[in-house]
Amino acid sequence: MDKNKIAIADWALQEALKAGAQAARVELSCISNLTIQYQDTEITSLLSSDGCGLVLRLFVEGRYGTYSTNRLEQKELSTLIHNGIACTRLLSPDPDRTLPDPARYYKAASLEQNRDEMLALQSFRRSNPDIDATSLACQVAQPILGTDPRLIHLSTYLANRYGWQYMADSQGFKGYSCCSTAAAYATANMQDEGDSRPSDSWMEYAICLDELQPLLPDLGSKALKAAQQRIGATSIPAGQYHIAVEPVCLMKLLSPLLEAMQDYNLHQHRSLLQQNKLGDRIVSPLLTLTEEPQRKGAFSACLFDFEGVRTEYHPLIQEGKLCQWFISTYYSNKLGITPVLSGANVLCIAPGQQSRQEILNSLSDTILITGFLGGNCNDVTGDFSFGIEGQLYRHGERVQGIAGMNLTGNVLQLWNNLSHIANDVEKLPDGYFPTLFFSDIQIA
Repeated sequence: MDKNKIAIADWALQEALKAGAQAARVELSCISNLTIQYQDTEITSLLSSDGCGLVLRLFVEGRYGTYSTNRLEQKELSTLIHNGIACTRLLSPDPDRTLPDPARYYKAASLEQNRDEMLALQSFRRSNPDIDATSLACQVAQPILGTDPRLIHLSTYLANRYGWQYMADSQGFKGYSCCSTAAAYATANMQDEGDSRPSDSWMEYAICLDELQPLLPDLGSKALKAAQQRIGATSIPAGQYHIAVEPVCLMKLLSPLLEAMQDYNLHQHRSLLQQNKLGDRIVSPLLTLTEEPQRKGAFSACLFDFEGVRTEYHPLIQEGKLCQWFISTYYSNKLGITPVLSGANVLCIAPGQQSRQEILNSLSDTILITGFLGGNCNDVTGDFSFGIEGQLYRHGERVQGIAGMNLTGNVLQLWNNLSHIANDVEKLPDGYFPTLFFSDIQIA
């Protein structure tokens, strides 16, 4: 927390009000990024950056404008503010653009208390400065080089990001948030027969480099094993199969549901849930999906959203029934719906009782999807077609790798065919997900 920069943000807010804005919000962000890329043990890219930026949201005579800068001197900000207000006056009126009801704000006695509560969520930790990130990334490939003559090369990507944000508005809200993420993934490229060059990756995530470090010694070998299973991968006969979806790629199937719950899609009549009401059963009763923004240790844990509204636990889908829409202040005004939460931060799917292997053992031909390759989904109808890659299992035994196949169908029908949920919950940037199984799914 840099009090000097916070003081500049507070000054900018007051200056906007003095210059003619009826209401305003200021958002100050300071972010540090480090990214490193290796091919085998040779570094190919190293990027490091530190930056601060300020966003002004101005409400002027029933109109709304957004302006940003990374120049935080008062003289520069004063010019931006006065020009921004003049420009905003030229825009069309938008009376639905308002600040939230102050009763919904997150409140703390002081920024220091706010910071302590934020740190208690354990979503931020600055990495130990003695850790050499370049050495960590270099060591990923060393244990596996030369272990398989089919390995062409192994690429490693490591990123460390941390930062903080301060937000204040003209209704008295002041809030501080911070987060950090360390991630690494390795991609093994293999030589197959002919010109085929199959590859696969493995990813690890942590709050900081200290927590990521013990996960890296096995990263290369996991990527190699995944790529080895891609060798000889072929298509299989089209038809209906059981499918299992690994947690790391589950958002591909979950995103259409979440998008259908968003206020802007509801307003524009582009939601596949347009005809549904809260309380309707929309998917299999096996699915319970919750929003847990203050879950300790989650990557995106937060005390308030982008409007300053306090975050809370919310069931989104309870045993298959729709429980909540994502409604921000703006679309609340447009739609005449009470605002609750503006979007998802930490999604959690309730796990089942059996392990993934136990479920695989009980099923006949099952495709374990380990990655999606492009595709599209119609926002209104929910019809989709996604390219897939993965493994074919038969009663728990791996049969072969799969390539050149498409997963097709309808989003709601797919989720109504949810048949099993494993107990192998993984902590990922989007939330906490287990392996999900679906029955009678069309593969082409």
